[in-house]
Amino acid sequence: MKRADSLLKPLVRDLGIEEGIRLAQIKFHWHTLFHKPLSQHMSPSFLSGNELLLTVDSPVWLQELKFYQGDIITKLALYEVKTVRFRLGRVNADENSETEREKGRAKPLTAHDRSFIEDTVSNIEDKELREVVKKAMGKAIITVRTR
Repeated sequence: MKRADSLLKPLVRDLGIEEGIRLAQIKFHWHTLFHKPLSQHMSPSFLSGNELLLTVDSPVWLQELKFYQGDIITKLALYEVKTVRFRLGRVNADENSETEREKGRAKPLTAHDRSFIEDTVSNIEDKELREVVKKAMGKAIITVRTR
């Protein structure tokens, strides 16, 4: 009897999807590997061989992360990453992010919140606009509460 990974590894390599699988694993575990605020300001973008391209959301964070490059590589060694490069860009928030997990634990609006929203939108005559504003206010209140 052989282990499944010994059979799958050559198949994955032959199909040329090994790097894609490693990148997917890195993205899945990103918020476990790097906690706030690092995980909010950088995200894995592309993996080529043993080099990982990280997207960083601001020049200030880009400069800061260059100082931690060695520590970042050490944390990513499990995924066979030996070098990292940085680029400026939009940091992707995926479905596995801490923010998304927090949404699942969001507390519902209180009676006071609902009353405040109703009072605020009561002067809006257009029914569709009133509903859109109510929904936006509800989301804003919940978002502020979970951060």
